[in-house]
Amino acid sequence: MLNSIYIEITDACNLNCSFCPCGKEHDGVQNGAPENSCRTRNFMDSELFERCIGEAAKQAQNVYFHILGEPTLHPGFVHYLKALETTPLKLNLTTNGTTIARVGSHLLHSPALRQVNFSTHAFGELESSLAEKYLQGVLDFCQMALAARPDLYINLRLWNAGDFPDAGRQKAWNRFFLEQVQKVFGTGSPDEQSSLPSLEHFCSRHKSFPVKGKLYLHQDSRFEWPTQNSKVNGTEIANENNPAKGTCHALETHVGILHDGRIVACCLDHQGIITLGKIQEKSLEQALKSPLAKNLREGFEKHELRHSLCKSCSFCKRFK
Repeated sequence: MLNSIYIEITDACNLNCSFCPCGKEHDGVQNGAPENSCRTRNFMDSELFERCIGEAAKQAQNVYFHILGEPTLHPGFVHYLKALETTPLKLNLTTNGTTIARVGSHLLHSPALRQVNFSTHAFGELESSLAEKYLQGVLDFCQMALAARPDLYINLRLWNAGDFPDAGRQKAWNRFFLEQVQKVFGTGSPDEQSSLPSLEHFCSRHKSFPVKGKLYLHQDSRFEWPTQNSKVNGTEIANENNPAKGTCHALETHVGILHDGRIVACCLDHQGIITLGKIQEKSLEQALKSPLAKNLREGFEKHELRHSLCKSCSFCKRFK
């Protein structure tokens, strides 16, 4: 059984971040403007969603509501959250946090919600007053969750200020962010205060820091999404006599479903380059047993990247 199914209920977003394909695909706008969104705005309909969670419940324990996109923008988000309660599935929600004032109460009252991941590194590209407003909303939610839902895992995510454009601005945002977290949650016992990191604690070996209860600060290095200039046939496999070295957890721990029903092998395949079929036409079990899926999985087990998309993926380099 898989751990998670990534169900992309929408590819629309209300931010335009430089590190996300949404930002790179948007034409003629300035990065970080909150009114901007992806060039395409697609929303999964309820019939397709019901099909997805029905199949997901047979194959996994958890679901996410994204591959690309901000899931809380979907007009049916609250309905979809409620629909999960009819299944054994648990939701790990990844959100940019800009809509938390609107959806926060629904999240706290949902027994299907297991974890919330806030992509607070996105705020580092916004105008400072707006970033501070959004951050305050996220921290307010965290305080409410600690009281009302002590079982709920919450991750506050930041990028390391590494070697990438505008890294200085990200570092400044990280420092401000940590100061605000310290003000809100670092006023308890000395043990609580010592658990809050400084920027100097950020490193590749230590990524998660406890803040309070099940609230964590999670830092990670920035990566480039895998992509191809032109889509290839989903059945294309790179020459197995000359594969790249590497492995991946795709098809072992997770699989994805795009907003239009295409089943993709990887949670980073936002273009549907490695498509295993369509959920409207076949079950997840059939897709996972397809020749393409078996070939990819065999390659990963042998530390071989057999598909051209996998060979271009920098995220694969994180796995040994």
